Amino acid sequence: MLGHIESITLHIPEQRKSLAEVAHALGLSALDVRMFSRFYGLANFPRQPGSVDDLIRPLLEQFVAAHPDQVARIRHVMHAHTVPALRPFHEPGRPLLEACGFADDTEYCSLTMGHCATALPAVEYACSRLKDGEYALLLVGEKAFHPKVELLDDTTIMGEAACAVLLSRSGTRGKVTSRHSEQAGEFSQHKGDEPRTDPAFADAYFAFVSQAMRNAAQHFDRPLHTLSWIAPHNVNLSSWQKVADELAIPRARIFLRNVPCYGHCFGADPFLNLAALIRGQQLSPGDQVMLVSVGMGATFSALLLELPAGNEIPVFCNLEQYPEFGPN
Repeated sequence: MLGHIESITLHIPEQRKSLAEVAHALGLSALDVRMFSRFYGLANFPRQPGSVDDLIRPLLEQFVAAHPDQVARIRHVMHAHTVPALRPFHEPGRPLLEACGFADDTEYCSLTMGHCATALPAVEYACSRLKDGEYALLLVGEKAFHPKVELLDDTTIMGEAACAVLLSRSGTRGKVTSRHSEQAGEFSQHKGDEPRTDPAFADAYFAFVSQAMRNAAQHFDRPLHTLSWIAPHNVNLSSWQKVADELAIPRARIFLRNVPCYGHCFGADPFLNLAALIRGQQLSPGDQVMLVSVGMGATFSALLLELPAGNEIPVFCNLEQYPEFGPN
């Protein structure tokens, strides 16, 4: 047992850009647009003006308003992110915590280098730092601030959303029972002038992810077909459908309904998808959910989560209509 997810708080910008609007800004061709729409399932992307602090500040304000009794017991705040640096080096993130009433001795750090997979191993690390009765807060969220960040050629387009995951070492809510990570180190070297996607990694991607999923299931001692849900990163529909077919698991068991709503929101996707499952009352007592993400470089990470009472993890969101889709 690694720890517990006590709540999930989401901040999703109300402003959206359509695929057509994003495509025009990125200089995509009509053929590119058809590919991203018809095969990859992308349609809308949350966007808001401003810096990463303008995304994280309202998230923290929402969290504090929903958790007035827990804030003083938060010992660690960790921001997991994809790009190596979120701000100019002379602008630290800690002032946001102080403005929102966190204690002066709350430890703050950022975690990266797993790229979009960073947030999942961060759960284990955060929980390992806690004593009974203490909390950690994992922040996940960043901006698609430049075309080289916003677009992964022939793969996905990034959205903007942020989440705050409240973690404890002991509790009664969602049990994080195990974590598995692995890397394909041959794709880790970057010289600064490469294209936005590595053709060699694209060729190896499906075999890498499929085998990593098998390895994770073996590590968890849970065959993939016994899992209730897989909550993945929202890279695109076709990639996960191909992985599902390769692993002989039903496509419907991989939660992909957020892909057209938000695009690929960096490391926040698995938590956005878990929150949507909970809000949609789609979990039963004892269900097991595998949270999965893959980061460039290349890193695969997965968490195994057990829900003793099904939908017991509270979800707070600035959007009243989250999730935005209706029943199947």
